Amino acid sequence: MAKKILASAAGFLLLLTTAHGNVAHAGDGCAVLRELVRNSVHASAIEYGVNRRVAVAPSYRRDGAVGSTRAGRLACANTAEEASRAFTEALGALNMPVAWNKGPMNPGDYCLSSDLRHCYPSQDPLSPMLSPEQVAFVDGAWKGVRRAVASHMPFGTANGLSRFTSGSLDAALASNLNASVDGPLYSSYPTIYGGGAKR
Repeated sequence: MAKKILASAAGFLLLLTTAHGNVAHAGDGCAVLRELVRNSVHASAIEYGVNRRVAVAPSYRRDGAVGSTRAGRLACANTAEEASRAFTEALGALNMPVAWNKGPMNPGDYCLSSDLRHCYPSQDPLSPMLSPEQVAFVDGAWKGVRRAVASHMPFGTANGLSRFTSGSLDAALASNLNASVDGPLYSSYPTIYGGGAKR
C-alpha cells in the first residue's frame, strides 16, 4: 500500500513538473515565432528592394536559415497575435507602417482576432501613404506568412495553437515568402529592383 501511495505521489509530481515545463516551453515558442516571422519578412523586404532607402545587407538575404537556432519542439498559444505583431515590427523597421483593426481611432499593432484567417493588414491611417510596390509587398508577404504559420497549426487557424521546430517554421516561411512575394513582385514591379534585374 505504501509503495502504491509513493508511486502515485511520484507520478503526480512528475505530471506537475512536466506541465510547468510545457508552459514555459510554450512561452519560448511565441518568442521564437515572433523572431522567425520578423526576420523572414525583414529579409525578404531588404533583399528584394521594397524599401530603397535601406541597403541590402548580405546577412539579411533569404537563405532558409534566418532566425532563431533554438532546437526542439516549440508551441505558441497566441499565434495570430504573435505573427501579426512580428509582421508589424518588421515593416515598421523599414518605415512601412501597417495596422490591423480597420479603424482610424484604434488601428492596432497586431490582429485582435484569434483566428489567423481573419487577420488582414492595412495601411496605418495615421502614417504616410505606402507606394504601390510597398502595398503589393505587404499583401504578398502577409499571404506567405499566413500560409507558413497556418501549416504549423494542427487544430486549425481558429484554435490559435501552433507547434513547430525553429527549422520547420523557418523553412516554411522561406518557401512561402518566395512563392507569394519574391517571384510575383519581381515580375510585377521590375523597377524596384534597379532595371528589372534581381540583385
